[in-house]
Amino acid sequence: MKSLTRVFAAFLLAITIAFGGFSGNAHAQSVGATVNVAIDVNKTIDQILGLITSSQDFQLVVANQTQETLTRVGAYNKLSNWPLGDIGSLQLVAERFNSDSFSFASNYQIDCGIGKEKRNLQFSTSLDTEGNKKINIGVINQNGDQPAKLTWDKMTDISDKSLVNLPFVVNALIRQKDKTSIWLFEVVEK
Repeated sequence: MKSLTRVFAAFLLAITIAFGGFSGNAHAQSVGATVNVAIDVNKTIDQILGLITSSQDFQLVVANQTQETLTRVGAYNKLSNWPLGDIGSLQLVAERFNSDSFSFASNYQIDCGIGKEKRNLQFSTSLDTEGNKKINIGVINQNGDQPAKLTWDKMTDISDKSLVNLPFVVNALIRQKDKTSIWLFEVVEK
């Protein structure tokens, strides 16, 4: 009977951990695995948004429409933690979560092609407890956490943003799809 109780307790613990019951973050709780979908370089923002489905309140989405990998080289975690890691070539990666507030930023590095230099792109998002949403992007060519923090510091509003860090263009926008608010960052090669 003792071994059956131990097996049941271990099973219950594994299920609780798998579904985020012991999340170390009380504010933003991820609800399931990160979504990772192959995309085409010719997809428009509306087509990308059409790929996203969720019953969760919020989604953070990065659409890498380049031939290169976005490698995470820094983050700034003011409230909660930036949930996405590296993002492969021609991939849409999304993290779904329910939250009452979050505020964080990331710094990604991307190659300009074989044997060429690298560029950096920063993404920042925020939702405060009153429901105010913010988004920002940066193009500071430096690794580490500081570029992410600087981009976060300059985040002021919900408006669409677009910046160029040749040969890349990064766009940032917040959209509502059904009951889900989506923070979308798109990286394209110019």
